[in-house]
Amino acid sequence: MQSLRAVRSAFAVATACALLAAGAPAAAQTRAPNAPNAPVGGPAAGTQGPAERIAAVVNDEVVSLSDVHARIRLALLNAGAQDSAETRQRLTPQVLRQLIDERLQLQEAKRLGVSVPAKDIDEAIGRIAEQNRMGRPQLEALLKTQNVPLSTLREQVRALLSWQRVMQRRIRQEVVIGDEEIDAVMQRIKANIGKPEYLVAEIFLAVDSPDQDEEVRRNADRLVEEVRRGGNFAALARQFSQSAGAAAGGDMGWVRTGELNAELDKTLSTMRAGQLSAPVRTATGYHVLLVRDQRPFGSTASSAPPPAPPPQPRPQPKPDLAKAKVNMKQIVIPAPSKEELKTVQAQAEKLRKSIKSCADFDEKARAMGIPESGDMGTMRVKDLAPGLQQLAVGIPLGQPSPVLMSPGGAIILIVCKRDVPMIEPPPAPEPQPVAAPAPPPIDPKDIKMPPREEIERDLINERADLLARRYLRDLRRTAFVEVRN
Repeated sequence: MQSLRAVRSAFAVATACALLAAGAPAAAQTRAPNAPNAPVGGPAAGTQGPAERIAAVVNDEVVSLSDVHARIRLALLNAGAQDSAETRQRLTPQVLRQLIDERLQLQEAKRLGVSVPAKDIDEAIGRIAEQNRMGRPQLEALLKTQNVPLSTLREQVRALLSWQRVMQRRIRQEVVIGDEEIDAVMQRIKANIGKPEYLVAEIFLAVDSPDQDEEVRRNADRLVEEVRRGGNFAALARQFSQSAGAAAGGDMGWVRTGELNAELDKTLSTMRAGQLSAPVRTATGYHVLLVRDQRPFGSTASSAPPPAPPPQPRPQPKPDLAKAKVNMKQIVIPAPSKEELKTVQAQAEKLRKSIKSCADFDEKARAMGIPESGDMGTMRVKDLAPGLQQLAVGIPLGQPSPVLMSPGGAIILIVCKRDVPMIEPPPAPEPQPVAAPAPPPIDPKDIKMPPREEIERDLINERADLLARRYLRDLRRTAFVEVRN
């Protein structure tokens, strides 16, 4: 299946506000439905057809089953995952929660008087097309081939942009980073020189209340299973993760020991480059970690071993010509003179094409009436002329050989029985793993500290991410949400 870069990536920009909006939570934690997997085209999000079934009620609005099925197809397209009943079943609970959250976000935007013009939505969809190296018509054609209504993508974009603008108001009011916080981070960075750091990506699913714990854990398990079955981790993070790094495929960058909470630190200390974790429970929810690389902090050397050489083809067994035996027959067509060799060759070629089996060969050999033609008996291959040995073991049983010419005429051979022992080659030596070279010693004087502006931006993103999750959690707690089975 052709994959489409997830919607969230269209809005990942350098400012803290945009990073926050792109990472706004994307999954409400409510009771999961047992939604059927019937193919439904369905109306646009937020509407309900005359015979449409309801998946959930969010305050005074509904989420229809067609909304859920269309969004699942969009999620499969984003992740490049195989569309199967099993995959849809794994994604359904998380997709429904995402749709419920988007209804809450749009309702809050409406309450605050925040709206997104259609022009802004069109421009965002145009950026999605550009990021996927296609024009707007090609993007719409791709959605159509996957049975995803364009309205599904528009509603997801509208919810994301609306929530982005709501959160920008809150950031300006509530996120302030002091100099002492930046100083503390710089001191921690200096203390971590030489300690392990990890290049990490994550998928984070929040737990807003204790009664949701089991359900969220199952959702995290489903996403882990999808990745292990070949799903794209970055695309699934863009679609479902509730962290600020969702827009960048869950990328957290290089994470040093002590920067995360104790549970995640402990998990990272047991992982190696390329490894995926099981869901890790923290105070705020479940995290799925992917370690992309590892190194001592301050080193530029990767811990990942160099790529292994390509596998060599396995040597094939060879025929043992010293012990091989064949039952061979021949048809001889003599040439009375040198001038008639071409005529005899053409006659032999026509005869060869008419032979379909050993019985056919016998019949045509008798019809020739030439004493030299007929069964030659069982012969040892090593006793044949060198030029005939490979022919005797190589031509298919029951099929005539190419016409062989000699000064005396033409010969056609056929092998009807063959006993050819094979010589097995010695086993190839197992390739030895190549260890990554040890990183050079780190001189603290060579460490380039990040600028204060970068640290401040990271702290703003972290604080804004927490603010966004709390804001949406409060909306969930005060909303009426009913999930229909």
